[in-house]
Amino acid sequence: MKKLYDIVVVGGGIIGSSISFNLANGGFDGKILVIEKDPSYEFASTTLSAGGVREQFSLPENIKISQYGLTIFENFDEIMKVDGDKAHAEFKQRGYLFLANEKNWPIIKENYEIQKALGADVSLLTNDDLKRLIPHLSTDNLVGGSFGSRAGYLDPYGVLQGYIKKGKKSGVEYLHEEVTGIVVKGKRIEGVITDKGKHIRCGVVVNAAGPYASVVGKMAGIDLPVDPVRRMAYVFDPQVKFDYDLPLVIDTDGLLYFRHETGKTILTGRSTPDEPPGFNFEWDRDYYMDVVWPQVAERVPAFDTARLIRGWAGLYGMNRMDGNAIIGRLGDIEGFYGAVGFSGHGLQQGPAVGKCLSELIQFGKYQTIDLSRFSSDRFETGKLVFEEAVV
Repeated sequence: MKKLYDIVVVGGGIIGSSISFNLANGGFDGKILVIEKDPSYEFASTTLSAGGVREQFSLPENIKISQYGLTIFENFDEIMKVDGDKAHAEFKQRGYLFLANEKNWPIIKENYEIQKALGADVSLLTNDDLKRLIPHLSTDNLVGGSFGSRAGYLDPYGVLQGYIKKGKKSGVEYLHEEVTGIVVKGKRIEGVITDKGKHIRCGVVVNAAGPYASVVGKMAGIDLPVDPVRRMAYVFDPQVKFDYDLPLVIDTDGLLYFRHETGKTILTGRSTPDEPPGFNFEWDRDYYMDVVWPQVAERVPAFDTARLIRGWAGLYGMNRMDGNAIIGRLGDIEGFYGAVGFSGHGLQQGPAVGKCLSELIQFGKYQTIDLSRFSSDRFETGKLVFEEAVV
């Protein structure tokens, strides 16, 4: 096995591409290879996401991660410029709105205090404020909301391509094959094996495999509590077109969301808490007709008349233990790192996690944000870190 690379990143979505980009642009002068099995990214969690970015979290670390990411996204097209060509994040800072009823209002207010203490651009709204922001909104059963004015949504594919192109310009190599094995000897990483029979030697492997994280973990003998869970999204064309732009809105149950899409169409979806784990990419039209549409039309009566345009399904890499990412060294194997289990937050957390994990790999410690609370050690010590605002 000829030594070919210093670091192999398994998974070329937003997390893997951000890690490799930040390594290449953070002073690391070794050879970096990203191995991604889906060159079209047709089934990538990154490109199938709703593209939301927000500061409204309950954990200080998650808020800081988002604040770092917002700064990157606000300047992304310029930062990721390659040979004079700007990237295309298409970041629309139209805000992020959590609706509140009597049940979730106390939690929203509690989280608001944590967010404000860290300098987040959030405010609490009354029902009158909500009606001014979204005149078509039904405020029956609402008591207010939390609005993040710096937040919004972007083009996931444009962001991903920005990282990939800039990473390649900086010397990162991409290989479109599937990792089928990780070579470990004496508790040390020695390399990976692909489905094409390639043996690639390296000293560091980073597991950034998204919903496939547990599969990759097992290759090194590490069990990770990450399950692939389907999430469906739909775009419909309402008969009534608003003359204002919607923020990304989360309904009071924390499951339903909706926002404007191109041409004043509406992107919507609703998490299914009882969705069984599995690699399921089939989207369910009946779920939209029977569950999603009635709820979104109740919240915005103008959506009662609409035409479904399309739907799709993607996968969350769900951390079934506490819903937060697993970041850092994995197990007791030297040279094995991971950034997995984002439970739907990978896109917005990608910039900061890529920066911070690149620091840990290169310098042995975090510098920008201390993410040690997200270490995999917490599952053994019982020090779980729960996030109230998982959507």
